[in-house]
Amino acid sequence: MKMITAFVALAIPTFSIQAAAQSVNVAAFLKGRGAERAELRQLARSPNPAVVPVAFYDKDGVAPSCGLLVAVPDAPKPRYIDILDADSGNTFPQCVAIPSIRAFRLQDKHYLAIEYLDRDTRDDTYREFHYVYDDPAQGFVDDKMLNDGVPSSDSRKEANGIKLARAAMMRKTFPQWRFLERDFIAGDTSSFATFEDSHARACHFAMEAGAKPLSANLAEVASTTGCAGVLAATRLAAPAATYYISMFRSVAGKQLVVIASIANDGTLKVEKGLSADINGAGATGDIRAARAALSQRLGALPTPPTRQ
Repeated sequence: MKMITAFVALAIPTFSIQAAAQSVNVAAFLKGRGAERAELRQLARSPNPAVVPVAFYDKDGVAPSCGLLVAVPDAPKPRYIDILDADSGNTFPQCVAIPSIRAFRLQDKHYLAIEYLDRDTRDDTYREFHYVYDDPAQGFVDDKMLNDGVPSSDSRKEANGIKLARAAMMRKTFPQWRFLERDFIAGDTSSFATFEDSHARACHFAMEAGAKPLSANLAEVASTTGCAGVLAATRLAAPAATYYISMFRSVAGKQLVVIASIANDGTLKVEKGLSADINGAGATGDIRAARAALSQRLGALPTPPTRQ
């Protein structure tokens, strides 16, 4: 298999403001709608002035709704994106909080993840995420796939909307393989996923740093027979790059590892030499042993394995 090295800039997401922030006039929006501003217990500040969260009671409404006002290039008024629309005259559902709005980059697009709390009944409140991305012509627009694909959770449980979005995008990008959620590792700027294809007796990994993922067949990287199953995955942060280790069992019964890396400058690389070195040394009894061996070779300080 031909190995590919891809380059993607690992930068903190930045946005080109295509419409002036002052064009997002919340008071004018509420007046035009005949709505009254709602005071939520949390209403996060947007990291992009072209997108402003708004919470309100519609005319004759008794429950708060919430959404986004988006500045649109060359348009005199902002566009409204609905997040939670309270039913007229009904007590539930209610948008009770927008705890956070976070920026990130995925598939070469600039996104915002809007976290909000949806109170469905007196006793049931759910943590949800709404995703929009920056379209050069329209300003920020909904990502329907992410909005439909990222699950809700009990409001008492913490959830990382960026990690959930990266997992959903990995599933969409490689629908032909079974995504192993157990071994998925993600941060704000990158992610690493493993997959199994039981029909082909094959296993794969994929990693991304904001752009399209780079993928590889584990058995081909390790120069062995097919894969009987993925056993574990972990990562190791070194000064120049973050390394990912995927451990698998070959069809021949050998326990082997494959190593990949994302450099600080965004370069994605399949580390075939390092993989062969760890496998040749027999440091594959478990994921801890493989990680310790990799740490030694990189001169990194040994730290406990990281699993997410």
